Amino acid sequence: MIVQLNKIKKCVKYVFITFILCIISPIHSIAANKEADPLGFVVQAIRPDTQIETNKSYFFIETQPDETQTLKVKVKSTQKDPIKIQAFIANGTTGSTGNIEYDESTKDLDKSLKHPLTEMVKINEPEITLENFEEKVVELSVTPPKESYEGIKLGAVVFQTVEDKEQTKTQTISSKYQYKIGLITTETGEEYENAKNLELASAKLGLKLGRKQVAAVIHNPESKIADNLKIEATVTKKGSDTVLKKQTVENARMAPNSTYEFSVDWGVDVIESGDYTLKVHAQNDEEDWKWQKDFSVSAEKAKKMNEETVFKVESPDWLPYVVILAIGSLVLVIVILTARNKRWKKMVYERAKRRKSKQAKRKKSEQKKVKKNKQMKE
Repeated sequence: MIVQLNKIKKCVKYVFITFILCIISPIHSIAANKEADPLGFVVQAIRPDTQIETNKSYFFIETQPDETQTLKVKVKSTQKDPIKIQAFIANGTTGSTGNIEYDESTKDLDKSLKHPLTEMVKINEPEITLENFEEKVVELSVTPPKESYEGIKLGAVVFQTVEDKEQTKTQTISSKYQYKIGLITTETGEEYENAKNLELASAKLGLKLGRKQVAAVIHNPESKIADNLKIEATVTKKGSDTVLKKQTVENARMAPNSTYEFSVDWGVDVIESGDYTLKVHAQNDEEDWKWQKDFSVSAEKAKKMNEETVFKVESPDWLPYVVILAIGSLVLVIVILTARNKRWKKMVYERAKRRKSKQAKRKKSEQKKVKKNKQMKE
């Protein structure tokens, strides 16, 4: 009895220890995951005295003409191994999906943008190396132009890992990681998400990622953001109301002093030469815009686009023969089935006729027997 009690006590003890370990392990796992960072570093904006909205995690600062101020960003390593980090300034532009992007410039800035952030802001130490969980402060010098500017200047401070040159030679896909801290400068602090003077700059036909598209090039010449846009574009033959293609986007945003190539996908349909009309209707909670542009497609342009597009319906040379063979086989099958059906009906009819004849003879024979029996009785 005592031995059994000791065994029970041991079992209870083991169960209790296992239960405690099951509770503690997830806690340690969660804590470790919180500390781990896939980029290997974290950044934090140190808000300056000129910060307009102190509850924001990005920089939204007030500037004075030709008056330099310093911004600071705390950069901290989250790993033991050394990590090299590069920092640069990116202007806010409007991407092809209708979002504001902050990337290294791949195209010329809009002509209406004077003194962009890439000219106003200089990073004092654009490349740093952090050792074992080391922390450094990166300083940015912001120097506005001598003359006052309206609206805002929009961009971001981008921090990214620097890839090892030897490693990049063997990699086909870049493994750069980035943190972006928004940067907005203003002299007045006025509302900056209410651009009112959008315009349709042009309509153009072209290939984008191998797809035939008509682009409505929308221009925002103001130093303000056009927010929460719903845009609908239709393409018709000139003078016709029949809609050939239609495209709609909602919740689009346009950066200040930027263009947005809103594309109408043509699909796999062939583009014919001729005159077309592009109609665009854009609206948000504050404004409503309607534009119309005519454009022409030459026979040479149409042929080139139809040939060069990746997305097209092509039939191989042997397809017509296969189609003819398939149609011929189908006709032959129909003829055979029709002939068999006729023979089957004829056979059924003859069988029914013979059966009916036999029944008639049998009935006549029975009638004769009945008549004969009746005569014999008499």
